[in-house]
Amino acid sequence: MGDLGLLDSLVSQATDGGLIVGRGVPNSWVASGQRIAVSNFPTIDGHRIGVTITTQGDAVTLKLTGELSGPVSFELPAFVNNISSTSAGTINSGAGTVTVSANTRSVTVTLAHAPAS
Repeated sequence: MGDLGLLDSLVSQATDGGLIVGRGVPNSWVASGQRIAVSNFPTIDGHRIGVTITTQGDAVTLKLTGELSGPVSFELPAFVNNISSTSAGTINSGAGTVTVSANTRSVTVTLAHAPAS
């Protein structure tokens, strides 16, 4: 996979300004103690953002920096039918998503079961 394909699996932006984070991240990348970071990601409105995903046990935390122009959909494959709770936003466990507003800077999703590697 080229660098652009890898980046798209981590962060992408919809035409409405919404951000999609983590859609293509393998479960092994969100095992406890792992950290995934993207910095200086260009948005469609000319801003730059940063995204960091960290995992500790069954808790997966997304931290965002920069100016966001729309909601953020945190969509890890490990989330599908596996979300126990979230510190912010709206859960769609069947789809494996947690959606937070553009002004949310951090969200922690607690999994029902730690992701298999």
